[in-house]
Amino acid sequence: NAAKAWAVVRADAYVHGLLRIARALEEVADGFALLELYAAGALREAGFRQPILLLEGFFKPADLTICAEYGLTTAIHRIEQFQMIRDAALPVKLPVYLKLNTGMNRLGFTPDQMPALKRELQRPDGIGPMTLMMHFAEADSARGIDWQLECFTQMTTGMNYPISMANSAAILRYPQTAHDWVRPGIVLY
Repeated sequence: NAAKAWAVVRADAYVHGLLRIARALEEVADGFALLELYAAGALREAGFRQPILLLEGFFKPADLTICAEYGLTTAIHRIEQFQMIRDAALPVKLPVYLKLNTGMNRLGFTPDQMPALKRELQRPDGIGPMTLMMHFAEADSARGIDWQLECFTQMTTGMNYPISMANSAAILRYPQTAHDWVRPGIVLY
């Protein structure tokens, strides 16, 4: 099975124009990934029906109503987000991407937070299908990706969920990282 692709259209499609680029990719993108909740809303309002992934997730409870209304997939990168979802009592279960920090050091669960994350996963209230996500910090450098793959493998032992790890550089240099979903971004432009 070939990996599905999230066309990353963050930051106004890397300043090329969100709706213009989304229309150009509409027939080939399995979904769209971006950071901004307002941009996800703009895609839905423009009639795009593909899945939409919020790469940095939501930051306040009010965002969850919009996620449910527009049928968005959201990253979860902090334990507190699970409680926000439970408290929101949404009419739908949100599909989520569990963002794991394997060395990028932006957002995500660190190895020492995995026991708490695994406890939260025992209480799936409000949570729909889950996918594991990480981001390669140096897929285009000499250091490579082995150190992050090792960390990811250790962190996810016993977790059997779809995987999304390949960014633009990894798609080109490490096709073995394609798994279930890839996230081409800058390579599209």
